[in-house]
Amino acid sequence: MNAPALDLAAAIDLAMQAEREAEEFYAAAAQATTEPRGRDMFEKLAQFERHHFTSLQRLRESLGQGAFAGYAGAGLLPEQPAAPARPLDDGQRQNDLEALTGAIDAETKAQAMYRELAAQALDAPVRRMFEKLAEEEELHRKVLEDQFYALTNQGRWIWGD
Repeated sequence: MNAPALDLAAAIDLAMQAEREAEEFYAAAAQATTEPRGRDMFEKLAQFERHHFTSLQRLRESLGQGAFAGYAGAGLLPEQPAAPARPLDDGQRQNDLEALTGAIDAETKAQAMYRELAAQALDAPVRRMFEKLAEEEELHRKVLEDQFYALTNQGRWIWGD
């Protein structure tokens, strides 16, 4: 059985909405944490999702106008922290764990969405873009899981170590 034809414009619109929501989520999470390492990581993720949004926007704008130039991707690197990680009080730790749990779930769903879009894409540069986006969402999920593990087991952020 063949997969249904991809309505690329509609798929891009959905992906752009998901990226906008992810950016807003990470920006809010950055404001909600008192830990500088957590704030830096959430701010970097918000910037990354904004990059995804603008890349998808360029793809959307290119539809019907010729070949898509492609997507180069971007890196996610922490800044070196100015101070050592500090233990969080139970309330802040719980808030940060809840934010991480929601983010892990969202990144898992985003990765699956991009893998599905890649499987349906007919144009090679578009397929490669969706594959790269899926890889980047996988990286985000792994980073978030590492932070979740550290907060759960060590009671502190490890972003930047």
